[in-house]
Amino acid sequence: MSASLREVADRVGVSLATASRALNGKGGVKPETRQRVLEVAQELQFSFSMAARGLVTTKTETICYVVHQRHAPFDGDPFYPIIMHGVEAELRRHDYHLLLSTISDEQFKDVSAFKPVAEQRVDGVLLAGPDISPRFILALKQLEVPVLLIDNVLENGTVDAVYSDDIQGGRLATRHLLEHGHSKIVALLGPEAWASSAHRGQGYRETMIAAGLAPHIFHAEGTTLETGSSMMQQALQAIPDLTAIFAANDAMALGAMRVLAQQKRRVPEDVAVIGFDDTNYSTLVDPPLSTVRIFKHEMGRAAARRMLSMLTDENGGPAMQTVLATELVPRRSCGCEDQPL
Repeated sequence: MSASLREVADRVGVSLATASRALNGKGGVKPETRQRVLEVAQELQFSFSMAARGLVTTKTETICYVVHQRHAPFDGDPFYPIIMHGVEAELRRHDYHLLLSTISDEQFKDVSAFKPVAEQRVDGVLLAGPDISPRFILALKQLEVPVLLIDNVLENGTVDAVYSDDIQGGRLATRHLLEHGHSKIVALLGPEAWASSAHRGQGYRETMIAAGLAPHIFHAEGTTLETGSSMMQQALQAIPDLTAIFAANDAMALGAMRVLAQQKRRVPEDVAVIGFDDTNYSTLVDPPLSTVRIFKHEMGRAAARRMLSMLTDENGGPAMQTVLATELVPRRSCGCEDQPL
């Protein structure tokens, strides 16, 4: 059984980053240290064929697209697959390949157990989603593999990222509900620690306060149909006279609409609802869901272009943040007429 990068590093007595640089043939490693790392890697049978290939060619022409395991089965989530297709379309234009990988909470604990990087299978890593551990992100970056975040951003701005303008999206949705005459507007959001959820909540909160109204925010542990249902029940108990819902994504909005139907509250006559993401599901419900559109395919293409730029920039350079605009898509769930197809 082959060893992990961590075992190689521990046996030699160096850091994970040093072991990775030695196996990648990168600078900053003493010749005697590099030789010792290579000897131990061979001795421990550390996927040496892949490491050797990396030393010879210096690249695999493959980029890894990573999502948290909570999104598996992957085809059950209508959001990240579309972004991935955008990534793949752009990589194909440059003769690069895409490797899809899911990662579990257990794997977050030890970056050396992440095989696509440990076994030198990929040139760079795209981490998609706000639910990937910041500790894992920073540990992966220390291995000197190019890392880019999609639909996420770290507060310190030290990691490249491509994400939507979630603050503005939150403002657009809330302002639209205000224009329909609503004042008791409730926000159903995901975890506060998730950048996208926090930013969407920020846009909602700022718009409500600017209108002289009290924000009402409910946070869930995730952004699924089930958490939307649970938060909707809590919101109705706390604010029974609410008249509008802004949800962190379409799945939560649909969960909220399910509870409203069960309690005989009509959408939009009794409660207006706006979601976020504009997934395919938003037009399959009755009434069709008003939402904030994220340009998912374009986000994927932008992420791929930035990653390819990072791979060709020998001098490195500062991390870059690419923010894509959002767009309100009004449909009947907020009280508007359906837009023509």
